[in-house]
Amino acid sequence: MSISTHAKSNCSFSKTERLNSKTKIEELFKRGSSFRLEKLQIILLTQQLAQGRQVLISVPKKIHKTAVSRNRIKRIIREIYRNNKENINAVDKGYLMAIIYFGTIIPNYNDLEGQLINLFKRLNIY
Repeated sequence: MSISTHAKSNCSFSKTERLNSKTKIEELFKRGSSFRLEKLQIILLTQQLAQGRQVLISVPKKIHKTAVSRNRIKRIIREIYRNNKENINAVDKGYLMAIIYFGTIIPNYNDLEGQLINLFKRLNIY
């Protein structure tokens, strides 16, 4: 059995890509631009590429009471971001981004992917 030497695309969502710094989150919500389409809201703050690209994914506890449903939705959004981040990162800038889901039901992967990509296109980052 031979090992293939294909270049693997960077389809991961590493800890460095996760936005978890309290000061950066506060800065994002104070200075970032907010865009909403249907059940999704994106708050975006562009920065220098050297500062990196970080993403926060949130599902309000007020809307989805159980942790199981919140985690399921966050897992779907994380997977969509992970699979499409090469297209999103086409712009030569860094950013802080918060993706917030406001729908009342657990979404289908394909429907949510279409909505998220549509929102990215409206923001001119896809």
